[in-house]
Amino acid sequence: MLISEISGYVGELEINLAERFPNQLLFEKTGISSVYETTLTTKEIAKRAVLSLPTLSALDEVNLLLLITQSPDDFLPANAIPLASSLGLKKELLAIDLNQGCSGFVQALCICDKLIEHYGTILLVTADRYRNKLKQNDRSTNAVFSDGACAILLKSDKNFKLIYEDHITDGSKRDWLFQSTLAENDGFLYMSGPEVWMFTRSTVVPQIKKALEEASSQNLEVRRIYIHQASKLVVDGIKKLLGVEGLVAQNYSRRGNTVSSSIPFLLIDEPFELEKKECVIFAGFGVGLTSTVAILARN
Repeated sequence: MLISEISGYVGELEINLAERFPNQLLFEKTGISSVYETTLTTKEIAKRAVLSLPTLSALDEVNLLLLITQSPDDFLPANAIPLASSLGLKKELLAIDLNQGCSGFVQALCICDKLIEHYGTILLVTADRYRNKLKQNDRSTNAVFSDGACAILLKSDKNFKLIYEDHITDGSKRDWLFQSTLAENDGFLYMSGPEVWMFTRSTVVPQIKKALEEASSQNLEVRRIYIHQASKLVVDGIKKLLGVEGLVAQNYSRRGNTVSSSIPFLLIDEPFELEKKECVIFAGFGVGLTSTVAILARN
Protein backbone atom coordinates (compact mmCIF):
# COMPACT_ATOMS: atom_id res chain seq x y z
CA MET A 1 0.00 0.00 0.00
CA LEU A 2 1.53 3.26 -1.17
CA ILE A 3 0.62 6.63 0.36
CA SER A 4 0.58 8.33 -3.01
CA GLU A 5 -0.59 11.91 -2.34
CA ILE A 6 -1.74 13.99 0.64
CA SER A 7 -3.36 17.40 0.86
CA GLY A 8 -5.05 19.36 3.63
CA TYR A 9 -7.36 22.19 4.60
CA VAL A 10 -7.29 24.01 7.94
CA GLY A 11 -10.02 26.25 9.38
CA GLU A 12 -10.04 29.72 7.81
CA LEU A 13 -10.46 31.63 11.10
CA GLU A 14 -7.32 32.03 13.21
CA ILE A 15 -7.84 32.42 16.96
CA ASN A 16 -4.98 34.02 18.90
CA LEU A 17 -4.87 32.15 22.19
CA ALA A 18 -2.86 34.80 24.02
CA GLU A 19 -5.78 37.16 23.49
CA ARG A 20 -8.38 34.55 24.43
CA PHE A 21 -6.50 33.14 27.44
CA PRO A 22 -3.69 35.45 28.63
CA ASN A 23 -1.80 32.73 30.49
CA GLN A 24 1.86 32.03 29.69
CA LEU A 25 1.81 28.76 31.63
CA LEU A 26 -0.97 27.52 29.35
CA PHE A 27 1.15 28.16 26.25
CA GLU A 28 4.14 26.46 27.84
CA LYS A 29 2.05 23.32 28.31
CA THR A 30 0.36 23.24 24.92
CA GLY A 31 2.99 24.86 22.68
CA ILE A 32 0.08 26.17 20.62
CA SER A 33 -0.27 29.93 20.09
CA SER A 34 -3.15 29.84 17.59
CA VAL A 35 -5.98 27.47 16.77
CA TYR A 36 -8.17 27.47 13.67
CA GLU A 37 -11.93 27.36 13.27
CA THR A 38 -14.11 26.91 10.21
CA THR A 39 -17.58 28.18 9.36
CA LEU A 40 -17.91 25.46 6.73
CA THR A 41 -19.50 22.05 7.08
CA THR A 42 -17.53 18.86 7.52
CA LYS A 43 -18.29 17.79 3.96
CA GLU A 44 -17.14 21.17 2.66
CA ILE A 45 -13.76 21.11 4.40
CA ALA A 46 -13.34 17.48 3.32
CA LYS A 47 -14.07 18.49 -0.29
CA ARG A 48 -11.57 21.36 -0.14
CA ALA A 49 -8.88 18.99 1.12
CA VAL A 50 -9.58 16.51 -1.68
CA LEU A 51 -9.60 19.19 -4.38
CA SER A 52 -6.14 20.26 -3.19
CA LEU A 53 -4.63 16.92 -4.20
CA PRO A 54 -1.89 17.38 -6.83
CA THR A 55 -3.37 14.86 -9.28
CA LEU A 56 -7.13 15.24 -9.47
CA SER A 57 -7.34 12.90 -12.45
CA ALA A 58 -6.45 10.08 -10.01
CA LEU A 59 -9.92 10.49 -8.45
CA ASP A 60 -11.34 8.68 -11.48
CA GLU A 61 -9.55 5.54 -10.24
CA VAL A 62 -11.01 5.62 -6.71
CA ASN A 63 -13.09 2.55 -5.86
CA LEU A 64 -13.42 3.13 -2.11
CA LEU A 65 -13.99 6.40 -0.25
CA LEU A 66 -13.45 6.17 3.51
CA LEU A 67 -14.30 9.27 5.55
CA ILE A 68 -12.98 9.46 9.12
CA THR A 69 -14.98 11.96 11.18
CA GLN A 70 -16.52 12.55 14.59
CA SER A 71 -18.17 15.73 13.33
CA PRO A 72 -20.78 14.44 10.88
CA ASP A 73 -23.12 16.90 9.18
CA ASP A 74 -25.82 14.23 8.85
CA PHE A 75 -26.77 11.27 11.02
CA LEU A 76 -27.72 9.55 7.78
CA PRO A 77 -26.80 8.87 5.08
CA ALA A 78 -23.11 8.31 5.70
CA ASN A 79 -21.38 11.62 5.02
CA ALA A 80 -19.03 9.93 2.56
CA ILE A 81 -21.98 9.35 0.21
CA PRO A 82 -22.88 13.00 -0.56
CA LEU A 83 -19.16 13.84 -0.42
CA ALA A 84 -18.54 11.33 -3.22
CA SER A 85 -21.30 12.95 -5.27
CA SER A 86 -20.02 16.50 -4.72
CA LEU A 87 -16.55 15.38 -5.82
CA GLY A 88 -17.94 13.86 -8.98
CA LEU A 89 -16.66 10.39 -8.13
CA LYS A 90 -18.06 7.50 -10.12
CA LYS A 91 -21.20 5.83 -8.83
CA GLU A 92 -19.59 2.38 -8.97
CA LEU A 93 -18.02 3.11 -5.60
CA LEU A 94 -18.10 2.01 -1.97
CA ALA A 95 -18.41 5.07 0.30
CA ILE A 96 -18.45 4.67 4.08
CA ASP A 97 -17.83 6.64 7.30
CA LEU A 98 -15.66 5.62 10.23
CA ASN A 99 -16.54 7.27 13.54
CA GLN A 100 -13.10 7.64 15.09
CA GLY A 101 -11.00 10.49 16.38
CA CYS A 102 -7.30 10.86 17.06
CA SER A 103 -6.68 7.14 16.47
CA GLY A 104 -8.74 7.16 13.29
CA PHE A 105 -6.09 7.75 10.66
CA VAL A 106 -3.84 4.90 11.81
CA GLN A 107 -6.81 2.59 12.29
CA ALA A 108 -8.00 3.44 8.78
CA LEU A 109 -4.56 2.64 7.37
CA CYS A 110 -4.80 -0.79 8.99
CA ILE A 111 -8.20 -1.35 7.39
CA CYS A 112 -7.15 -0.02 3.99
CA ASP A 113 -4.03 -2.19 3.95
CA LYS A 114 -6.32 -5.24 4.04
CA LEU A 115 -8.54 -3.88 1.25
CA ILE A 116 -6.13 -2.15 -1.10
CA GLU A 117 -5.36 -5.16 -3.27
CA HIS A 118 -9.06 -5.56 -4.07
CA TYR A 119 -9.95 -1.88 -4.51
CA GLY A 120 -6.69 -0.72 -6.13
CA THR A 121 -7.11 2.98 -5.27
CA ILE A 122 -8.64 4.25 -2.02
CA LEU A 123 -9.43 7.84 -1.09
CA LEU A 124 -9.04 8.24 2.67
CA VAL A 125 -10.39 11.53 4.05
CA THR A 126 -10.05 12.80 7.63
CA ALA A 127 -12.29 15.70 8.66
CA ASP A 128 -13.17 17.05 12.09
CA ARG A 129 -14.74 20.24 13.42
CA TYR A 130 -14.21 19.93 17.16
CA ARG A 131 -14.41 23.71 17.71
CA ASN A 132 -18.22 23.69 17.69
CA LYS A 133 -18.20 21.05 20.43
CA LEU A 134 -16.33 23.24 22.93
CA LYS A 135 -17.40 25.34 25.88
CA GLN A 136 -15.95 28.79 25.30
CA ASN A 137 -14.44 29.04 28.79
CA ASP A 138 -12.95 25.52 28.81
CA ARG A 139 -9.22 26.13 28.45
CA SER A 140 -8.32 22.43 28.38
CA THR A 141 -10.09 22.05 25.02
CA ASN A 142 -10.26 25.58 23.56
CA ALA A 143 -6.51 26.05 23.73
CA VAL A 144 -5.79 22.84 21.81
CA PHE A 145 -8.28 21.81 19.11
CA SER A 146 -8.45 23.12 15.55
CA ASP A 147 -10.79 22.33 12.66
CA GLY A 148 -9.26 20.70 9.62
CA ALA A 149 -9.36 18.00 6.98
CA CYS A 150 -6.90 15.95 4.94
CA ALA A 151 -7.19 13.80 1.84
CA ILE A 152 -4.92 10.80 1.39
CA LEU A 153 -4.73 8.86 -1.85
CA LEU A 154 -3.73 5.23 -1.31
CA LYS A 155 -2.67 2.95 -4.15
CA SER A 156 -1.92 -0.74 -4.39
CA ASP A 157 1.84 -1.28 -4.35
CA LYS A 158 3.38 -4.52 -3.12
CA ASN A 159 6.65 -2.75 -2.32
CA PHE A 160 5.00 -1.08 0.68
CA LYS A 161 3.00 -2.83 3.39
CA LEU A 162 1.92 -2.52 6.98
CA ILE A 163 3.98 -5.28 8.57
CA TYR A 164 2.81 -4.71 12.14
CA GLU A 165 -0.17 -3.30 13.98
CA ASP A 166 -1.15 -3.15 17.63
CA HIS A 167 -4.54 -1.98 18.95
CA ILE A 168 -5.77 -1.00 22.40
CA THR A 169 -9.44 -0.25 23.14
CA ASP A 170 -10.40 0.64 26.71
CA GLY A 171 -14.02 1.77 26.99
CA SER A 172 -13.75 1.88 30.79
CA LYS A 173 -11.94 5.22 30.30
CA ARG A 174 -14.70 6.68 28.14
CA ASP A 175 -15.45 9.38 30.71
CA TRP A 176 -11.98 10.91 30.30
CA LEU A 177 -12.78 12.21 26.80
CA PHE A 178 -16.32 12.30 25.45
CA GLN A 179 -19.20 14.27 23.98
CA SER A 180 -22.64 12.91 24.68
CA THR A 181 -26.19 14.09 25.30
CA LEU A 182 -27.26 17.34 26.96
CA ALA A 183 -27.43 15.45 30.26
CA GLU A 184 -23.61 15.20 30.31
CA ASN A 185 -21.46 18.33 30.27
CA ASP A 186 -24.33 20.22 28.59
CA GLY A 187 -23.61 18.38 25.35
CA PHE A 188 -20.11 19.83 25.02
CA LEU A 189 -16.81 18.00 24.67
CA TYR A 190 -15.21 17.01 27.97
CA MET A 191 -11.53 16.14 28.30
CA SER A 192 -9.55 15.30 31.42
CA GLY A 193 -6.06 16.18 30.22
CA PRO A 194 -4.12 14.67 33.15
CA GLU A 195 -5.92 11.32 32.89
CA VAL A 196 -5.55 11.14 29.11
CA TRP A 197 -1.85 11.86 29.56
CA MET A 198 -1.67 9.05 32.13
CA PHE A 199 -3.18 6.71 29.51
CA THR A 200 -0.58 7.90 27.01
CA ARG A 201 2.27 7.20 29.43
CA SER A 202 1.01 3.81 30.57
CA THR A 203 -0.36 2.47 27.29
CA VAL A 204 0.78 4.36 24.19
CA VAL A 205 4.48 4.67 25.04
CA PRO A 206 4.87 0.91 25.69
CA GLN A 207 3.05 0.25 22.41
CA ILE A 208 5.52 2.41 20.48
CA LYS A 209 8.43 0.73 22.26
CA LYS A 210 7.07 -2.67 21.16
CA ALA A 211 6.92 -1.39 17.58
CA LEU A 212 10.53 -0.21 17.80
CA GLU A 213 11.53 -3.65 19.08
CA GLU A 214 9.62 -5.29 16.22
CA ALA A 215 11.38 -3.11 13.65
CA SER A 216 14.74 -4.00 15.19
CA SER A 217 13.91 -7.71 15.16
CA GLN A 218 13.24 -7.48 11.42
CA ASN A 219 16.45 -5.50 10.82
CA LEU A 220 14.49 -2.46 9.71
CA GLU A 221 15.79 1.07 10.09
CA VAL A 222 13.12 3.40 11.51
CA ARG A 223 13.21 6.62 9.50
CA ARG A 224 10.49 8.51 11.38
CA ILE A 225 7.87 8.12 14.10
CA TYR A 226 4.62 9.96 13.37
CA ILE A 227 2.53 10.39 16.52
CA HIS A 228 -0.74 12.19 17.14
CA GLN A 229 -0.05 15.86 17.85
CA ALA A 230 -2.05 16.29 21.04
CA SER A 231 0.05 19.11 22.54
CA LYS A 232 3.61 20.04 23.48
CA LEU A 233 3.27 18.37 26.88
CA VAL A 234 2.21 15.08 25.29
CA VAL A 235 4.63 15.06 22.35
CA ASP A 236 7.64 16.11 24.45
CA GLY A 237 6.67 13.60 27.13
CA ILE A 238 6.50 10.74 24.61
CA LYS A 239 9.84 11.71 23.08
CA LYS A 240 11.50 11.78 26.49
CA LEU A 241 10.06 8.43 27.55
CA LEU A 242 11.02 6.78 24.26
CA GLY A 243 14.54 8.19 24.31
CA VAL A 244 14.51 8.69 20.53
CA GLU A 245 13.76 12.40 20.25
CA GLY A 246 15.33 12.85 16.83
CA LEU A 247 12.99 10.31 15.25
CA VAL A 248 9.69 11.80 16.42
CA ALA A 249 8.07 14.24 14.00
CA GLN A 250 6.20 17.24 15.43
CA ASN A 251 4.17 20.21 14.18
CA TYR A 252 1.60 20.90 16.95
CA SER A 253 2.66 24.56 17.04
CA ARG A 254 1.53 25.14 13.43
CA ARG A 255 -2.14 24.11 13.55
CA GLY A 256 -2.88 22.75 17.02
CA ASN A 257 -4.62 19.41 17.51
CA THR A 258 -6.59 18.60 14.34
CA VAL A 259 -7.87 15.24 15.68
CA SER A 260 -7.98 12.64 12.85
CA SER A 261 -6.00 14.94 10.54
CA SER A 262 -3.13 15.34 13.00
CA ILE A 263 -0.81 12.68 11.51
CA PRO A 264 -1.75 13.43 7.87
CA PHE A 265 -0.74 17.07 8.41
CA LEU A 266 2.53 15.75 9.85
CA LEU A 267 3.07 13.79 6.63
CA ILE A 268 2.46 16.96 4.62
CA ASP A 269 5.00 18.92 6.67
CA GLU A 270 7.55 16.12 7.06
CA PRO A 271 7.16 13.63 4.19
CA PHE A 272 9.21 10.43 4.09
CA GLU A 273 10.83 8.24 1.46
CA LEU A 274 11.66 4.63 2.19
CA GLU A 275 14.48 2.56 0.78
CA LYS A 276 14.64 -1.21 1.19
CA LYS A 277 14.69 -2.39 4.82
CA GLU A 278 13.43 0.98 6.06
CA CYS A 279 10.16 1.78 7.83
CA VAL A 280 8.11 4.44 9.58
CA ILE A 281 5.95 4.06 12.68
CA PHE A 282 2.49 5.60 13.10
CA ALA A 283 0.86 6.07 16.52
CA GLY A 284 -2.66 7.42 16.93
CA PHE A 285 -4.34 7.67 20.33
CA GLY A 286 -7.22 9.40 22.07
CA VAL A 287 -11.00 9.28 22.38
CA GLY A 288 -12.33 5.86 23.30
CA LEU A 289 -9.87 5.58 24.86
CA THR A 290 -8.09 3.92 21.98
CA SER A 291 -4.56 3.59 20.68
CA THR A 292 -3.24 2.08 17.46
CA VAL A 293 0.42 1.72 16.46
CA ALA A 294 1.49 0.45 13.04
CA ILE A 295 4.66 -0.03 11.03
CA LEU A 296 4.78 0.75 7.31
CA ALA A 297 7.81 -0.81 5.65
CA ARG A 298 9.35 -1.14 2.23
CA ASN A 299 10.00 -4.74 1.26
